[in-house]
Amino acid sequence: MKIRTIKAISMVCPFHLSKDGLDAESLIFCCDLCSYEGKSKGDITSSQFCQYQFLQALPFIEKYYPCRFHTNKMIVTIPISSMKVLKEFASTIHEYDKRFPEIFIQYPDIRKKLFSDPFAAYKTLCAFYRASKKRVVHEFISALEHTNLLTQAKAQFGDISSLNQSILFENLLQITKKPIEYVQSIDLEGKLNSISQYDIGPFNIQVLENPRFPIEKIYRVVVALDQILSPHIVQHLFTQYQQISSIEVRLQSLEELLNSKISNYQNYLNSHFQELTELEQKNLAIYVTAQSLNVTKTMPLLLDDDVQEIYLDKPGSVYYLDHAKWGRCKTNLVPSYSELSHIITRLRLESRKPLDERMPSLKTELKTNLFHVRAAIDIPPLAHEGPHLNIRKLRMRILTLPELITNRTISLSAATFLILCLTLRTNMTICGEPSTGKTTLANAINLISPPSWRRIAIEDALESVTIDEWGRHKVIFKVDPFDSLDKSRSTKSDEIIRLLHRSPDWVFLGELQTAEHSSAMFHAISAGIRGIQTCHANSNSDLLLRWRIHHNIPEVCFQGLGLLIHMTKEVSQGQIIRRVAQISEVKFHSDTTALITLFEWDKTSGQLVQKIDNLITPLISRTCKFQSISEQDIRKRFETYKQTLAELISNGEYNPTVIVSTFDKIHVNMMINRYNTPSIPGKNQHCREEGNGLHQISR
Repeated sequence: MKIRTIKAISMVCPFHLSKDGLDAESLIFCCDLCSYEGKSKGDITSSQFCQYQFLQALPFIEKYYPCRFHTNKMIVTIPISSMKVLKEFASTIHEYDKRFPEIFIQYPDIRKKLFSDPFAAYKTLCAFYRASKKRVVHEFISALEHTNLLTQAKAQFGDISSLNQSILFENLLQITKKPIEYVQSIDLEGKLNSISQYDIGPFNIQVLENPRFPIEKIYRVVVALDQILSPHIVQHLFTQYQQISSIEVRLQSLEELLNSKISNYQNYLNSHFQELTELEQKNLAIYVTAQSLNVTKTMPLLLDDDVQEIYLDKPGSVYYLDHAKWGRCKTNLVPSYSELSHIITRLRLESRKPLDERMPSLKTELKTNLFHVRAAIDIPPLAHEGPHLNIRKLRMRILTLPELITNRTISLSAATFLILCLTLRTNMTICGEPSTGKTTLANAINLISPPSWRRIAIEDALESVTIDEWGRHKVIFKVDPFDSLDKSRSTKSDEIIRLLHRSPDWVFLGELQTAEHSSAMFHAISAGIRGIQTCHANSNSDLLLRWRIHHNIPEVCFQGLGLLIHMTKEVSQGQIIRRVAQISEVKFHSDTTALITLFEWDKTSGQLVQKIDNLITPLISRTCKFQSISEQDIRKRFETYKQTLAELISNGEYNPTVIVSTFDKIHVNMMINRYNTPSIPGKNQHCREEGNGLHQISR
């Protein structure tokens, strides 16, 4: 049997099974994920579309559950007694459709009408089909008349020929509707323009714009499984879902849970529904996994790599986010209290840290094959109106320098200069306000460092790029955040000091925050440690001021800083634009510090402008003298790097593997050429005796 030819295939309401208490379970229907856009969306008492979608699926759900329809404006609740009545009526229709399909072949519209408007359909059957000579038609009408739905309606109201649908559902079945006044609902019925649309796994994303308020876009999510998620498949998946849930008793990490569930569902679909493509099976497996974990509203935001940060101000409010292309967006997703509770529990489990009145804030990392995030949660009494959630997305695929040049985060010349400084092991500090792309730039630079270098990263949140797949040497030390109550483990400052005994060629220090961190960093720099570090500051000059005034760092220590790179973030026409605003070189002379501006953002031209005529800056000149590298060699390196970046951009080549391979060849060629050139007696001979790696050349 072909899945796509099943009768009455249409989108089944997105739902998940949720526990409301210790024993009670409910079916929660997520109306904001449905592609239907009628005015009464989610109101089963008046929307015939919603009635049809709901009733046609009931025969395939074996057990009886109370259920709720969640919309942006109300919660519609159906008690379990009414679910039994509706399920019996829907199962009767399904049974006759299965046994005697000729009934509905002869009268094709009556099946849909029975599900969407039961009493009107019954009236039509009595008026037009009783004259049929087919016995099965009369049996079918008689079977309907003996269902509890019709018998109770006749007993309570007598004549049901003109019974209003609203009366049926609200009075007879005791279905309740509760307005949600505190929800920041999104009115999608106004005049909105669609500006982008794409699929992320099982979800379809549509970005909308209100012409009267273009600053904040609307990020609308629906389930993109209309041709796949039929009642027939729902029956099998729901049974499988219950079986998988019943055998999962051991505590698993989120990554283990996702991998095992998706794999189990995918194997099941492959065995029972081979008509589905591999991609359809995977998307459906991801969707049902999200349902089973009760994160249906959150999952699409986690999967979308263009979503950079997710915010939830309080329970009952909508998710809003920062989008890489469209800036600040309000979504149509309102996570339920149950979903928010599941997320909080998961964060506590993954972090293994307390979250209570004494410690009402928690920050941890979640890394899986599907997404990588850093999540922060605040609860009462600190979060006055209820739990507050902030999820920062860490890209599953690293942004490379060619991409950052293409999207105008940095210019070609500035990026080339940073590569040159990288290979010379010039210390770099990237500063800026939160979420300006500091770590993104650091990762893009670190990605193309020479292959033989020994790299060490010290972070409280793992944001540096994983480079194992390219055969790199890297050690990661994860420390507790500076505000952690657990003082038994080593601090970031301790690990920075210990770098002196770990022989790194290049170091990444993530987010220097305290005076203790700064003091340890300057200690390491003065001992010869080189690398990239990130910290918060409003400008390069403000960073020096912060270190000098607030962290009490002696100004004489600034002479080892090397480069300061300042990044900014601004919102233009609703879009978030991140860019390198200034690259400065720290010059220390006669007990005073000055900044030499090498590159600076020019608002008039809209470009990152090179402010120096001579590539050989005082810093580069000192490095060349110390490492016995000629100025001619420096200029040759610069042109090689620049030409390589330009060719990669021209070819639209942003694949990290290709970029790593390309620069590896350049590094090796430069190393060979350097060894084959006449050397200065003593110095280069000493360099060769130290080792064969490029990291030894640049020490």
